[in-house]
Amino acid sequence: MPFDWREFLVIAHGLRSDHSEGARRTSLGRSYYYIYNLGLKKARALHFKGKLPGLHRQLWDWCQNHTDPNIRQLGVDGLRMHSFRIQADYDAAPIPNLAFEVTRQLARAQTFEALVARSNGQQPPPTLTP
Repeated sequence: MPFDWREFLVIAHGLRSDHSEGARRTSLGRSYYYIYNLGLKKARALHFKGKLPGLHRQLWDWCQNHTDPNIRQLGVDGLRMHSFRIQADYDAAPIPNLAFEVTRQLARAQTFEALVARSNGQQPPPTLTP
């Protein structure tokens, strides 16, 4: 059975109320990796051919240049979430309003998954609630 990437979103959601900076930064990263894998699967189904190195940026650029406005939105949201993941993983400087950014990143992830589900003619997964 393949790995369910949504587990990353569930973990990220669980970490949102932990007051430690490390847990909150981890939440930013896990929620990003969930949508990255969801977006990559969707893009591959639409014949995206990106390869390593630089696959993350290639994916979001490809989405932003797509003719479908929903796919373009995935690219905008994906790139935005990617930038927070990079900041959380590599920048030692404090992240201003970190708790707020975690909440916003989680909301973006759930909006992203709902958009992908609708584009696939499916119901979105259940919303994770506090």
